[in-house]
Amino acid sequence: MFDTRPVTLTDAQWALVLAPAAWGPGFTIQEFEDVHAVLIRAHNVLRHDLPEEDERRIDAITDMALWHVADSRNEDFLLAVALTPGVTLQSDLIDMVDIKETVKDLPREEAMRAVLTRLINQRNEICEAFATAALEFDGLVGYAEHRGLHAGDLFATVHDTASAHAADLNNDGLATQLRYLAEQNGPRGTRDLIDELAASLRVHAGWLTTDRKDTSR
Repeated sequence: MFDTRPVTLTDAQWALVLAPAAWGPGFTIQEFEDVHAVLIRAHNVLRHDLPEEDERRIDAITDMALWHVADSRNEDFLLAVALTPGVTLQSDLIDMVDIKETVKDLPREEAMRAVLTRLINQRNEICEAFATAALEFDGLVGYAEHRGLHAGDLFATVHDTASAHAADLNNDGLATQLRYLAEQNGPRGTRDLIDELAASLRVHAGWLTTDRKDTSR
């Protein structure tokens, strides 16, 4: 069952995240790694470090992950929400420049609170949209059954739609392809796919080189 309930932090939970002893005196929010450190801190103190019976524990906090997609033109990143091993939802791009502008005049603890609040709010919006879509989907299933449709009746339509979507993804470049694969397989699974493909290409390149050498004899 998908846990799409909104996450909110109590004062006691904020106290765990923002405990001064956990942060060096020079910690500031200046780059993606700083935002990621705040989220990992929340993962640890609100779930991993607490027993199941502790009322401050929030299991859903570890469903949140950040994907860095920065390039030479921007410092963007994504928030991903893993509801189950097979279902990962992602936010629109979040601009690190905007994050820095928001927190630049705030004291450290207020800056950290602002960053984590933004991530949690983004997570809640993603889950709310998913829950709404799930309700609408349930209605579609009932409607299709009411109209007398069965799975076999949609084979051709699903195939054509999936083929068109795959073509759009492939035509949009490497970043779009990898983002899609990461949504389906997770970042680690996608890295494994990249390694397998790269190894296959190296082997193929070796065969081509050997063939050329044999042909030149």
